[in-house]
Amino acid sequence: MPRAPKTVENMSKNLTKTEREYLENAEKATLSGMPIRAFKRTKKDKIAHKEFVRVTELLSAVGKNDAMYEAVINDYCMYLSDIERNRDYREKFEKDIDELDELFLADEITISEKMRMRVKHNDNILACDKQINVLQRKRFEIEKETGFTVASSLRSIPKKKEPEEDPLAEALK
Repeated sequence: MPRAPKTVENMSKNLTKTEREYLENAEKATLSGMPIRAFKRTKKDKIAHKEFVRVTELLSAVGKNDAMYEAVINDYCMYLSDIERNRDYREKFEKDIDELDELFLADEITISEKMRMRVKHNDNILACDKQINVLQRKRFEIEKETGFTVASSLRSIPKKKEPEEDPLAEALK
């Protein structure tokens, strides 16, 4: 698999001035220069909006807060919110199963009612788990593409450090 392209600032110092200017202009042409804005659905959702604010602050810190990534970042935040919602549903179903056990022990429901309801709740828990896994995979794909993972951020670091001074000039001194 080929390595991801580097930004101009992470490229070798061996570029000529015209090559560097050309690449810098090409990089700037891919960006809008406008900051990311939250979609209405992201603003309405408390969890998604909180994550949106956090992510855009991080992107601003590394100089990547650009409207070209707006849809991806909004989707990323909504996925996080959906994951949290599914986890809450899962916890509710688990509490309901515990309540079924208590009702059975108190002789308020029969064993067949308990088993029928338990199977239904287990199916709901499995459905929540499946949905959480799908959403987590989607979030991870966005994280890999946008540099949120350690591995993707390491790919943009130059392999070797460029020397501070020219060794030939230093030898001539």
